[in-house]
Amino acid sequence: MSSQTPSSPPVERRKPRVKNQPKDYGWTLYLIVISLILVVGFIISHGHPFKPGDKVGYNLGLAGGLMLLTLMLYPMRKRVGFMKNWIPLPKWFKWHMVFGILGPTFIILHSTFYIGSINAGVALICMLLVSGSGIFGRFFYTKIHQGLYGRHASLKQLQEDMYGSGDVKSIFSFAPVIQNRLFEFHEYALDTLGSSGAGKITPWKFITVGIRAKLLSRDLVRALEEAMYADAQQKKWNDAQLVQLDKLFYQNKAFIRTYLTNIRDIAQFSTYEKLFSLWHVFHVPFVYMLIFSAIWHVIAVHMY
Repeated sequence: MSSQTPSSPPVERRKPRVKNQPKDYGWTLYLIVISLILVVGFIISHGHPFKPGDKVGYNLGLAGGLMLLTLMLYPMRKRVGFMKNWIPLPKWFKWHMVFGILGPTFIILHSTFYIGSINAGVALICMLLVSGSGIFGRFFYTKIHQGLYGRHASLKQLQEDMYGSGDVKSIFSFAPVIQNRLFEFHEYALDTLGSSGAGKITPWKFITVGIRAKLLSRDLVRALEEAMYADAQQKKWNDAQLVQLDKLFYQNKAFIRTYLTNIRDIAQFSTYEKLFSLWHVFHVPFVYMLIFSAIWHVIAVHMY
């Protein structure tokens, strides 16, 4: 008869208890709903339930046009003196994005997915250019601001966030492999930026640094799990000890992801600032083209 006592399942197969972290799916849900509306509208349009000029079509176009008109309130809110105290700017920006997609949706439904004249085609193309470029602008915006509705970030602040989150050596003293790989990524991503962090990175590094950060994060989390739970079975830890170990695991896991994200953001920050500036150069002319083409379209419709 064996002298070994029954043991629990191997530690490497044990997974830390999953923590449910609330996520905001509002924007994703909004885009899904808009996409469904367009798909259903396209299917229905084949039956010609209404025309752009009848009551339903006209009101759809009017509603979409008014939404597009309200988009101009956001830049005015930032620049016109007496409007600067009207409603917090993040709320203006939120509705700017909502109407920037909902307005074109109404216009497309108004058109019944058919371009009936040259001026309507020009107005529609301009609208799609503004809306499409707005999607790129939203992406660039989030890369140089603290969240979608936060204030403009800075390299100094990103560096403070990275170094203020904790010391890699002290946190991962039990796992030299994790230490070394974090330091290697830090050197790879920031070696060309200098102490000020204001240098340039190559286009290839700009594209790949985010991919490498994600892949490294996944690998290090696995290594962290192996390192932290390796001797729990041998020491026959009880449930209370394992709960504490889970808490420490999630803290270290969060540190790894935050540290890598901060390094990625610092490496890409200056490039995203330039891309956002270039985006403005292209986006603003599209807006003026949309305004003039929309006005001409409305005049032409009512004259003829």
